[in-house]
Amino acid sequence: MTTILHDRPADAGQYALWAEAEIDPSISGGGYFVATFHGAVDEDDLKAAARAVLHRHEPLRSVLRLVDGQLRQCVLSARDACSFPRAELACEQGTEKAAVRAWTAQHLQRRHWDLSTEAPIRFHLLTHGDDRCSVVFAAHHAGFDGRSKFLVARDFSAYLGDLRAGRPVQPSPLAAPTTPVAPGDVAEEARAFWRRTVETATPMALPEGGRLGDRTITSSPTIELDPSAVATLRETARTLKVSTFTMLLAASIRQLAVYGNNTALLALASDVSDEHTGHVAGLQINVVPVAVETTRQASIEQSVAAARQALSHLARFRRVPFVDLVAGVPGRPLARLGTELGLSFPRPPAGLDLEIPGLRTDWDFFTPNTSATLARTLQIRANWPDCRVRLDYRQDLMGAQEAEQLLTDFRTAVSDLAANRTTSSVTPAVADRPDTATDGIPYTRGGVRAGTLRDEDPPNPPRLVPAQGVAFTAHGPSGQPLPRSIAGALRVRLPDGREEPTGDCGYVAADGGVRLLGPEHGRWICTRSLIDTSAVTRIARTHPWVREAEVRLEKARTQTAVLVVTGRGPNAPTVREFRAYLRKWLHGSDLPGRIQIRDSEMDSKEG
Repeated sequence: MTTILHDRPADAGQYALWAEAEIDPSISGGGYFVATFHGAVDEDDLKAAARAVLHRHEPLRSVLRLVDGQLRQCVLSARDACSFPRAELACEQGTEKAAVRAWTAQHLQRRHWDLSTEAPIRFHLLTHGDDRCSVVFAAHHAGFDGRSKFLVARDFSAYLGDLRAGRPVQPSPLAAPTTPVAPGDVAEEARAFWRRTVETATPMALPEGGRLGDRTITSSPTIELDPSAVATLRETARTLKVSTFTMLLAASIRQLAVYGNNTALLALASDVSDEHTGHVAGLQINVVPVAVETTRQASIEQSVAAARQALSHLARFRRVPFVDLVAGVPGRPLARLGTELGLSFPRPPAGLDLEIPGLRTDWDFFTPNTSATLARTLQIRANWPDCRVRLDYRQDLMGAQEAEQLLTDFRTAVSDLAANRTTSSVTPAVADRPDTATDGIPYTRGGVRAGTLRDEDPPNPPRLVPAQGVAFTAHGPSGQPLPRSIAGALRVRLPDGREEPTGDCGYVAADGGVRLLGPEHGRWICTRSLIDTSAVTRIARTHPWVREAEVRLEKARTQTAVLVVTGRGPNAPTVREFRAYLRKWLHGSDLPGRIQIRDSEMDSKEG
């Protein structure tokens, strides 16, 4: 029988994550970390250490339930909250990390987490044989953040060491802390900034190439930054009296400028705990949107100044709850941030002691994240002098090659900043490799055939293959040529040497061709969210009943995007059916506010 000790209202962050989990379980969740033990260890001791951690940290044994219409945080006993299943995972010595990551990908991702009955942390015991085992700490972001993993690892190690030594384990429970919140005037200032930013922000140019419809989050392989470049940045940081993260943020801002983003909207993760709350595991990481401005030719001092300004913004607004920030802006502001880029740079607390006498323990904290809170998050981890980076990304926005490119370009940006280069070493992309196939639709520019258009995998963008002697490039707002997979205004260079704009928006893909995304100036429209009109119309046209589709911006008191569809006959789908078809491929915030279905044989239907 579950014992509810007491209950209190859930905070705004927990409510938002609980709602996300209920609405779309496929994208809810969090992450995990792992301890691998080499040596004999008693399974009962592992379970007892886990229960002791839960007893000490009240938020980790809490569930969220609706009571009289209000979401309540209900606290369970440690025994009732502890989930500790056991599984065999045989593997060779030294391959435990890879084996555990493969196991988690199969068993932890896409699993619905019922936050009304399950505490936000689960323990999984995986036995490898030969006195080797791993404990997987799987955590949900409704009650657990990246800061908390180190606290849990520290306490788990201490309790396990005591149990192995025969010492009594009697942890004192720590109640859920009251997270510090910004004063009202600071919160209103933050909301005013966010409203202005949403009204003026344009979509950020980042590597594209994902497959529509697959909204799951995956992680790229981890890469190492150049050690000499990182050492130089650390030395420069000391000279300029800034943090190393300030230098890495400056490099990221430079990289975004190379992509054509002179003004970019970033989301920075920030720890909001203080001396009274920092020792309690729970939910104390906030997301703060910041706007940065820079140019491709910025000096190292200018780049660092832009990063410092962004971090001063972070410091001022870090305790304004992100859910309150979003709630204070009309429309769907989260749709703006959800398509952008986040940066995470957590650091273990000073003096972290994870030693367990008699056991060699390997902790793996830098593990893939399964949360889709942000569409792309650049995860930066430093264990000086090493510095590693990984990208967590939504697969409908980019694929593995594009994620690898973003990381490679970041590595280059770090090296360029360390070398004080004002010109980026990232190479602009040129599509000039024709193939011998003759099928497809002729693509004509300047009176000659410039390429062949192939729509091989709708609803994804059609592919344009250059003709012999023809080259395509994509260009940013200021006319600069862009790297591979970065969308911009397309230009074509014909065999006679002429170069002219095509009027299309697209990017040079990894296969050497071009992906066409729509008209140069009509791809995106802004209502209460950003709508990719090309993606919506492409998907609408794949429906068997649809003959033509167009997204229009209705000029009224509030701007509303309307998808106008012309059909092939009288057997039209209902609006509900058609919206469900679109949602199969698109996130809900990408859909126009209204759908009109028009056909000569039927009256107009709206929904």
